[in-house]
Amino acid sequence: MKSTIRAKLLPVAIAALLASSPVLAQDTSSAISGRVLDASGQPLAGATVQIVHEPSGTTKVTTTDADGRYAAQGLRVGGPFDVTVSKDGVTKVEQDNVYLQLAQETPVNLTMAGGADTKDAKNLAGVTVSANALAQTFSSDNKGISTNVSRAELDAQPTPGRSIQNIVRMDPRVVITDRARGEISANGQNSRYNNITVDSISANDPFGLNANGLPTLATPISQDTIQEYNISTANYDVANRRGLGATVNAVTKSGTNDFHGSVYYVFQNDNMIGDNQNDKPYTGFSRAWTGGATVGGPIIKDKLFFFGSYEKSTQIGPGSPYGPADSGAASPIAGLTSAQVQQIRDAAATYGLTDIGTVGGGNSNLLDKRYLAKIDWNISNDHRASFTYTETKENKPIITGSTTNLVLSSGWYKTSVDNKNYALHFYDDWSDIFSSDTTVSFSNFVQNRGPYNGTPMPDIKIYPVAYGGPSVEFGTEYSSQANVLKVKTLNAAWAGTLFLGDHTLKGGVDFEKDTYYNLFVQNLFGSYTFEDSKASGSTPAMNGLQNFLAGNYYQYYYNRPADGLSLAQTAAGYGLKQYGVFLQDTWQVNNQLSVQYGVRVDIPLMSDQPLYNAKFAAAPGVVGGTGQNKNQSTGGFGRTNQTTINGNRVVQPRISFNYAFDTERMTQLRGGAGLFVSNPPGVWIGNIFSNSGITQTQYNCGPTQKAPCNTNLPPFSANPYAQNNGPTGSGAMTVNTISPGFLIPSAWKLSLGFDKELPWWGLVATADYQHIIQRDAIWYQAINLGAPTGQLPDGRNTYYKLVNGDPKATGQQSVYNSNSAFSANTINLADSNRGKADSLTLQLKKSFSNEWAGMVGFTWSRATEVNPGTSSVASSNYKYNYVANSNENVASVSNYSVPKRVIASLNWQHHFFGDYVTSASAFFDGHSAYPYSWSFGNDANGDTFTNDLVFIPKPGQVEFRPGTDPALIQQFYDYIQHNDYLKDHQGQIAKRNGDRAGWINQLDLSFSQEIPGLFKGNKGLIKLDVYNFTNLLNKNWGIEKRVTFPGGRALADFYGVDPATGKYIYNIDCGSGTGKAPATCTNYSQNGHYSPLTVPTYINNGDDLAQRWAVQLTVKYVF
Repeated sequence: MKSTIRAKLLPVAIAALLASSPVLAQDTSSAISGRVLDASGQPLAGATVQIVHEPSGTTKVTTTDADGRYAAQGLRVGGPFDVTVSKDGVTKVEQDNVYLQLAQETPVNLTMAGGADTKDAKNLAGVTVSANALAQTFSSDNKGISTNVSRAELDAQPTPGRSIQNIVRMDPRVVITDRARGEISANGQNSRYNNITVDSISANDPFGLNANGLPTLATPISQDTIQEYNISTANYDVANRRGLGATVNAVTKSGTNDFHGSVYYVFQNDNMIGDNQNDKPYTGFSRAWTGGATVGGPIIKDKLFFFGSYEKSTQIGPGSPYGPADSGAASPIAGLTSAQVQQIRDAAATYGLTDIGTVGGGNSNLLDKRYLAKIDWNISNDHRASFTYTETKENKPIITGSTTNLVLSSGWYKTSVDNKNYALHFYDDWSDIFSSDTTVSFSNFVQNRGPYNGTPMPDIKIYPVAYGGPSVEFGTEYSSQANVLKVKTLNAAWAGTLFLGDHTLKGGVDFEKDTYYNLFVQNLFGSYTFEDSKASGSTPAMNGLQNFLAGNYYQYYYNRPADGLSLAQTAAGYGLKQYGVFLQDTWQVNNQLSVQYGVRVDIPLMSDQPLYNAKFAAAPGVVGGTGQNKNQSTGGFGRTNQTTINGNRVVQPRISFNYAFDTERMTQLRGGAGLFVSNPPGVWIGNIFSNSGITQTQYNCGPTQKAPCNTNLPPFSANPYAQNNGPTGSGAMTVNTISPGFLIPSAWKLSLGFDKELPWWGLVATADYQHIIQRDAIWYQAINLGAPTGQLPDGRNTYYKLVNGDPKATGQQSVYNSNSAFSANTINLADSNRGKADSLTLQLKKSFSNEWAGMVGFTWSRATEVNPGTSSVASSNYKYNYVANSNENVASVSNYSVPKRVIASLNWQHHFFGDYVTSASAFFDGHSAYPYSWSFGNDANGDTFTNDLVFIPKPGQVEFRPGTDPALIQQFYDYIQHNDYLKDHQGQIAKRNGDRAGWINQLDLSFSQEIPGLFKGNKGLIKLDVYNFTNLLNKNWGIEKRVTFPGGRALADFYGVDPATGKYIYNIDCGSGTGKAPATCTNYSQNGHYSPLTVPTYINNGDDLAQRWAVQLTVKYVF
């Protein structure tokens, strides 16, 4: 008769005496460790531990040491595993149904029955032990802060859009800060600081252009291929390379000894999406579907396995809705006729431009294809290898136009992405005390942006009647004339783990080589504007069409490679190598305390440099010379523009601990502290190569340029490859630089966590506190402002030309003392040590049992930063940061700060029909809305940028533009009194991100039913996801209110300073003499009443899916 003995799990203190993190932080494997005791509670040395992954037969064998400890690294994720311990003279003990989590070490501790002197015990049958569901939480390996999402949870939770964003939000500290852009942030940190990997392959945006931080607009990998996610905001293992934001690590499925797979179809159309608040239907796409298949199985049983998948996603997007007023278009353009468009066609033909595109039509279909192939090889019981290939292809046409500008199809553009990745892993046990993990991967990313259709031609815009009226635009879009991005990345990493009794040593190296090629030349084919002109001498007045026929352009932009350079040489082409080395010790001090301490060093090396700009490097000239402005800066900046991050190493010490209390119910305290870095987006470094000031020659003319277009300019050319040079319009170079000694972004992290097993339903209560201190944060500086010309009434500097103390007396002469040889967009990237974040999370979680699982979590947080880094362009990162004083090094509320958040999930399953599961789940996410800044509506300080925080006046502290209605002024002050933030800060300059839009709620539901399959062991599945369910009940619920990017809300326009009183003059009605077009007057005065633009709701946009309820249907067959 088979003897069954239930082994007792040891307290958590000794649950993982040998616990150490899986060898590499961006790991694709799991681990088991534990201790084996004999019947008297003494360590059992020399026992054989056999660990078998039952689906694949993958086997690992090790031996307990003198203290009865064992460990096994590099195991497959998931399970079930069977752990068997045997030794002559001792009853064999076995534990089955062990499931392992990604990048986690699961403790499995066993007590042997019988004694060493029981000779016959070795002949007894094996014993079975039930797994402890709490063991993975209460483990000495658990020192930081992380969340694991298993395959079962992925299947159960509603995941509209099948996106990574809707997975990582399951961690209470990680929030989707912009639904429409897919932007995610952890603890208020920059969304570009997250590190996302799949099978150790980077799934990050390789250059930093996308707001979602991913290489594609849609998800870069099929969610049906994922086995498990690990989401961490504090992983103190020194093998962890990048941990400034969230570390999102995913591992894909593998083949087993049984053939298994799935075929699925996901469908959604515009009838399954709600109308907006104004009852307007969704217009982003008419239909969207995803079809795919997965399959895996054995090539050689117990030895060699395969897994593969293919997925195709399509969104049928609309064509252009715009057309002439008499064309019957969905969005007619008032004042524009089909006859005028035909006249423009005829005129273009006279220049040989016979195919300028169609009116309307086309499509904006988004197409994605995702491929995956994976091979797993059990070389022996001690050695395992895995190879993964993934590829994602994406194509997205962009249809442009507006209700005032008809863009013909030749002016549309499209982007295409091809991202290929290869990864090879080796998991090796060289002895019972030494193991290693080796990874080599390669990625090749190519992105092209080019014309939607048609042949290359200049970008031409014509106002057929008069400026301010409707316009027609055609030709290659100015940013799509030369726009290619290529990034190649080679990664290699090796780490070894040595088990030495109470100590586990880990050491290793990693290497990354990125090769960038970014060709981006705007206006390479020329860009022209033609509009009406007044009569001058013998030249009669002409409209825009007549000027086009005559070749008289109003604006002209042309960039070409500088003399002696080819087009390819204008590209930002450079390489970046990063070397990392790390060493760590995990010390099991006693049965309750585990301490981990170590250090890693990251060293970036760059042999490439931007082209040397001698004018920039020249010594500054003497201020106070002859000329109209004796204070104007001259000469250069006295330093090279060739500084890079070469050799600027970062040393990162880290320490963490786990303490298990000796209590009846599992209780532990954990925490750590250490320094972490983030890889800076490649484009931030690439800006110094793209903008050296000497790779391109720029010819601009027009009303906004220093040189007006006139009859002395060269004639209009319709040939995109033979544009004519003219006098340099701007006459200024744009140079981007990096400060000497600039270090990649880094921050100190400190965390403290407490976990407690509760006596009810397997509940676990958790409290986590995390503190972040920026050590090296980004700080963008405009270095060509020149000396301030004076101060404004609230004490901030001004750079306007002053006449009798009034910066507006002679018009907007900004950056008056700047160096005219360089543009105001000459920007330097420096380090700041300001900015911090705090977060406190309380969480209650129940693992799945008795048909249900649930979780609720509350997070309170705050975060500050000097610069949000919201853009890929250096000047944009400067101008999209609202400040009181230009170049101030002041930390304010982070753009990504979400002070309060509550999330909850519930998953229920029941077998109503035999073995077929009926399930329902819900996920709720409620959080503070996003911050915004009260600002001036224009450039208040004369630095050429519209990013000035407004002075919030008390009555009498400012004046208003002459002629302003007193009733409007009273309404202005009444508005301030009714806004809590403005009222509380009267008499002060507004703080950046000082105000917020409100609260955001989102509830997603999912319902699924398994059905019989065609063959034994097969099943079908029907699943219905309901996104933003509360919006289905009430169209005013479940919406996201926010200020339009970049997050500024104008209170008033700067009109000048009264020389007599020294007070600001505000403009709040855009009256006569302001130079503003009537269309912009709605900023403040609407129907004669003061009302700054209200916080918009994204749901009002016809193509914004994130603000509406939506239903998604999935049909799947599993075999």
